[in-house]
Amino acid sequence: MDRLTYSTLRVREQGSVLFAQIHRPEAGNAINATLVHELDDVVTRAARAEHTTVVVLEGLPEVFCFGADFGVISDAARTGRDTSFDPEPMYELFRHMAYADVLTVAHVRGKANAGGVGLVAACDVVIADESASFSLSELLFGLIPAVVLPYLIRRTGFQRAHYLAATTQTIDARQAHEWGLVDALGTPSEALLKRHLQRLGRLSKKGVTRYKAYLRELSPLTGHTKDVALATNRQVFGDPDNVRAIRRYAEEGVFPWETATPDATVTPVPDPPPQPSPSETTVEPQHQRPAAAPQPPALSPRALGSAHFRAAHGVDYAYAAGAMYKGIASVGLVTALGNAGMLGFFGTGGLPLDEIDDAITRIRKGLAPGRAFGMNLLNNPADPALEARTVELYLRHGVRSVEASAYLHPTLPLVHYRLAGLGTDAEGRLRQDHHIVAKVSRTEVAEHFLRPAPEPLVRRLLDDGLITPEQAALGARLPLAQDLCVEADSAGHTDGGNAYVLMPAMRALRDRVTREQGYADGAAVRVGAAGGIGTPEAALAALTLGADFLVTGSINQCTVEAGTSDAVKDLLQGLGVHDTEYAPAGDMFEVGARVQAVRKSTFFPARAQKLYELYVRHDSLDDLDPRTRTTLENKYFKRSLDEVWEETRAHLAHRFPDRLAEVERSPKQKMAHVFRWYFVHSTRLALRGADQRVDYQIHCGPALGAFNTWVRGTDLEPWRGRRVDVIAERLLRETAALLTERLAAYGVLAAGGTPPSSDPTPGAAPGGPAPLATAE
Repeated sequence: MDRLTYSTLRVREQGSVLFAQIHRPEAGNAINATLVHELDDVVTRAARAEHTTVVVLEGLPEVFCFGADFGVISDAARTGRDTSFDPEPMYELFRHMAYADVLTVAHVRGKANAGGVGLVAACDVVIADESASFSLSELLFGLIPAVVLPYLIRRTGFQRAHYLAATTQTIDARQAHEWGLVDALGTPSEALLKRHLQRLGRLSKKGVTRYKAYLRELSPLTGHTKDVALATNRQVFGDPDNVRAIRRYAEEGVFPWETATPDATVTPVPDPPPQPSPSETTVEPQHQRPAAAPQPPALSPRALGSAHFRAAHGVDYAYAAGAMYKGIASVGLVTALGNAGMLGFFGTGGLPLDEIDDAITRIRKGLAPGRAFGMNLLNNPADPALEARTVELYLRHGVRSVEASAYLHPTLPLVHYRLAGLGTDAEGRLRQDHHIVAKVSRTEVAEHFLRPAPEPLVRRLLDDGLITPEQAALGARLPLAQDLCVEADSAGHTDGGNAYVLMPAMRALRDRVTREQGYADGAAVRVGAAGGIGTPEAALAALTLGADFLVTGSINQCTVEAGTSDAVKDLLQGLGVHDTEYAPAGDMFEVGARVQAVRKSTFFPARAQKLYELYVRHDSLDDLDPRTRTTLENKYFKRSLDEVWEETRAHLAHRFPDRLAEVERSPKQKMAHVFRWYFVHSTRLALRGADQRVDYQIHCGPALGAFNTWVRGTDLEPWRGRRVDVIAERLLRETAALLTERLAAYGVLAAGGTPPSSDPTPGAAPGGPAPLATAE
C-alpha cells in the first residue's frame, strides 16, 4: 500500500491485514462522495498489493455508519445547486468489496443504517458486537435502498431484505445473525475479530485471488441488476418532494409525517425510527424563536471550507498553517497540527538541504499513521539548482503537499513536482499524488497556476526523462496548482493587498480560466485565504468571501512549538493590531520588495528603510558621508563596514563563487550585499534571542495583535499556554459557533423578528474563546 492518508478514513496496516475505520464523527459516520471514493481506493489498492489479503472495515464504537449524508443534500438544495448525485460509485464500491482480490471483513459495533447496511452486506465476512443494530430507513423519506438491496438479498434472501426495507424496522445483532446478515456474533467483538484474523492470516495472496475470481463467476448480480438499481436511485433522489423532506429533516429535525412546533424543533414520537442521517440529534428548545425561522443545527468546525481540500490533502479540517522560514514553522509545529487532523507546512526558507532532509524524517516519525504534512517550496532565482535539488528530495521522500512561495512564473522544478505525481488507477481514474498550494497576491501570477504547466517546460522534462508521456498528457488537462492561497496583509513578503478586493477577483479569475480551459468537473482550483486571520470574525469573513480553506501564519509564531526564541515570543505576546509595519526585504533588497514586520520595541523597520534609501541615493559605500558611515557601524552593524564586507565576501566565495568577481567589480552591488548583511544579522539575533532586541527582524502581521486581544483574560493569553493545535481547534470551533449564530440571526430577520442581542454575557471575557471542552 502506497497511500495511507485519507480524510474520511483512519487506515493502518498490520501484517497482511489492512484496517480501515470510517471516521466522520462530526457527521455521524455518514457516507459522502469522498468516503465512497476513498474506501474504494483502499479496497482497490489492497487488492493490488502483493501481501495484503484482508481489509477490515470498522466504524466508531457507537455507530458503524448511518448512511447517506443528508446534510450535503440539504446544503445543495438551500444554495440552489444540483441535489442529485451519481449512485454508480457506491454500487461499484459494493461490487469491489464483494469481489475484489482481497477478503473484506466488516466489524460492526453500534448502528448500521441504510448505506451502512450496504457496506456490511457487501463484505465477505461480518463480525458484530451485541451492541450492533441494523435498519433501512429510506422509505420514511420516499427513498428506496436500491443500491443496497442487491447485496443484502445476496446475504439474507429476498423476503428478509424486503421486510427490512418495507417496515424500516430496526433489528438487533442477534436477529441479524439468525438472518445471515451477520456471520459471527460476540461480546467483546474485538476478541472474536482477532480469532478470525488469525485464521484468515494463514491464507496466501495467490489463494485469495483465485478464490475471489471464482466467486465473481458465481455472482448472481447481473448488468441488468446494476442498471435498475442506478436508475431507481437517481429517480428517488431527484424527486423534489423527497429533496424537500430531506432538507426539512436536516435543517429542522422534523420527519415527513411530523408537524413543527414553535418551541421545539423535534416533535417527540413514541418509537422513533432509526436515524437515516447524522443530522438526527435532539435539539434543545429555542426561546423566542418564530416557527418560520428554526434554529439552525450547530455547525461542526470540520464542516467549514471545502471537503475537496480535506480529501486532497488527507486532513479533517480545511485549515493549514503556512510555512515560516528558518524552521520557525518547526517539526514540532507541523507534527502537532498533523496529528490534530490539520495541515502544517514546514518552513524550509534559509535552511540547507541536509536539515530539510532530517526535518522530513523527524516529521514522519512524529506523525500518527495516515496523518498529513506539507513542506515549503521556494522559488530561488539566485540558485535554481537548489530548487531542483529540493524537489528531488521531496520526490524521494514522497512529500504529497507543498506550499509554493515567491513564484512569479512557473519553473522547471515546480512543474516536475506537479507532473511526477500524476497517473491513473486500475479503473482508469485520475490520480493526483502531488498537491501544490500556490501563495499568490497578484492576479497575473495566479493565472500561471490556474492554467496547465507551460508546454516548453513539459517538453524539457520529457526530453530529460523526468516524466512520462502519460504524465505530460494528463498535465495538459489540469491546472498547475490545485489550490491558490490568496495572501492579503500577511506577515513577511506581501503586497499589502485587501482581502475584500483580492478574494472576489481571484475567484472570478479562477472561474474564467476554468471555463476557458474546459477543465473537467472537479478540476477547478480551490481558493483559500491567508493574512489577517487571527479571530473567529476574521475567519468567518474569509469564508463568507468564498475561501475554500484558511491559512494562518502570525498567530502560530507565538506558540510553544514555533522555532524561534522565547525573547521573540515574549515580545509577540504583547503586540496590538497597530504594532507592525512594512519594511524593505533583505532577499530582494535591490528591487524594493517589502515585508511586514514587528515595529514595537524594535528599530528594524526604520533601519531597514534607511539602508534602502541610502542604496537608492548612492552608488557605492565610498559615497557615504563620515557621519552616516559612523552611524551604520556603531548602531546598525556593531562592526566596521569593512568587516561586514569580508564576512560577506567569504559567504559568496563559498556559496556563489562564480558571482563573486562580478560583485567585486560593481561598487553598487558590493554596497547592496553589505546592506543585506544587516537583514541576515537581524534575523539571527531574533532566532537566538540575543541582547540586541532593537534590531530583531520578526516577520508578523496584524492578525497576531487581533488574536492577542481576542484571548485576553483566557488560558491562551500567555504564550506558554498556546499550542498550535489548540489555537487552531479553538479558532475553528468559535468560527463555526459564530456562523451558526449569524445564520440564526438572519433567519429571525427573514421571519420578521428581532435578532438576539450580541452583547457579551455579563462577567464573561469580551470576545474570549470558549473552552475546548464545550460540546459541539
